[in-house]
Amino acid sequence: MTSATGAPAAPARASRLGRGLLALLIALATIATFLPALSNGFVGWDDTMSLVDNPHYRGLGWAQLKWMFTTFHMGLYMPLSWLTLGLDSLVWGINPLGYHLTSVLLHAATAIAFYFLGLRLLQLALPSAAERDLRLGAVAAALFWAVHPLRVESVAWASERRDVLSGLFYVSAVIAYLEAAAAGGRRPGRWYWASVGLFVGALLSKSITVTLPVALLVLDVYPLRRLGPGRWLDRRVCLEKLPFLALAATAAVLAFVANSHIGNRASWQELGFLPRLVLTAHGLAFYMLKTLLPLNLSPFYPLDLHVTWMHFGFVIGATVLAVMLARPWPAFTAVWIVYVATLLPVLGFFQNGPQAAADRYTYLGSMGWSLLAGAAVAWRWAGSSVLRALLVLWLCGLAWLSWQQTEVWRDSITLWTQAVRVNSQSRAAHFNLAAAYEHAGHYAEALAEYEEVRRLSPRQPRWYVPIGRMYERVGAEQTALAMYARALAGDPGLPEACEAARRLADRLKVSPPELATCPTRRS
Repeated sequence: MTSATGAPAAPARASRLGRGLLALLIALATIATFLPALSNGFVGWDDTMSLVDNPHYRGLGWAQLKWMFTTFHMGLYMPLSWLTLGLDSLVWGINPLGYHLTSVLLHAATAIAFYFLGLRLLQLALPSAAERDLRLGAVAAALFWAVHPLRVESVAWASERRDVLSGLFYVSAVIAYLEAAAAGGRRPGRWYWASVGLFVGALLSKSITVTLPVALLVLDVYPLRRLGPGRWLDRRVCLEKLPFLALAATAAVLAFVANSHIGNRASWQELGFLPRLVLTAHGLAFYMLKTLLPLNLSPFYPLDLHVTWMHFGFVIGATVLAVMLARPWPAFTAVWIVYVATLLPVLGFFQNGPQAAADRYTYLGSMGWSLLAGAAVAWRWAGSSVLRALLVLWLCGLAWLSWQQTEVWRDSITLWTQAVRVNSQSRAAHFNLAAAYEHAGHYAEALAEYEEVRRLSPRQPRWYVPIGRMYERVGAEQTALAMYARALAGDPGLPEACEAARRLADRLKVSPPELATCPTRRS
């Protein structure tokens, strides 16, 4: 029944208002968590080459747009991410505040979208649960994901704009797909094509989103139940995936071509099947462990890691559990499959770069676990005031850790100091910290770090060159020349040592015998 005054519509309006207020709460909590990012600068970890010293993206003219849509700069194809950075440059110039503000706002928008996605999925998975419980579960899922310390790298690192932008497109594409599935119909409707279009946006922001078709197929099985026993090959549902698969394949090819330009991917001769298998097992276990206990996070986890049978045990155990629970608890099975599929492009089998893992890779991969946590809250926690209080404390603890981790990204020195603190045996971390100190004019500190790099690389005499450069900068020229000579003694004819030693020897009017190993100067 509907009254002339429209009173029966009031509960629906109140429901929409409640959802809107909860979405606003999530956005405010997310922004508050990452406020320290607004005072951060650019860091010497891609920001220099991507933003500070790169004039090509600055602006939205034809020349800039052409560059954005055709470049493979630094091995990446991400034209829409460049587009947002170009817009930042128009508004803010090269002021890092604006770049960080945009990233924080995009992340907050993704958190809101994830809340609505979580609410819809929880409604499908727990149809008998009360609306209040479902909302609390969706809020918990969104906040657990949004304020988790593993998000910091994606949000606080200006060069990782591609994470927050692609994440917004990715989540929105899933929401549109769920709406299309709910609408039914024999032909794809506007929601379906909206999902395809949003997937294009995700792919043009970051190629890691190529795994979305797998997530959609899993959703078709659970909780949508459009596929399953007796209807695994439903023609209409399977044909729906063809545009997604075609787009994913195209993006994968583009990503491979882009990466091949910088030669950053290890060949199968350099990294064989077994090491890749070990790295894959390590990654799956590592990201899960850091999700549960997000301590000692670092911008760089070196490849010289120690993998134990625990990592393999975790992967095997979780896979067996997923198979065993496929019928009684399909949610866990669905989350595990999506987790593995989403991370697969950045695991050991597709090893790219010198790192064994990276916090940013969890931006999409951890969403399933967040939804599972939200389902637990809606199912068991919502009715207990004690458990709700524990939930609030838990989320506040995560936000506090994220606040601290965001400050790590304040500048290059704080960033690489953290990397050295987490892994004191990382040569790359010490080298980057030394370079940061040198750039800031802290030569004594830079010298100490370069000495540590040399200690960690005793068979590479080239590290005597930056050590000599530091001595030269503080005026100890004789000591500097001795360092260059030691580099040449260990590696005769080393070009950078020859150049530095010859320049300094000319100024000091001396001729160390090690210079004899250097090529003769051209007249």
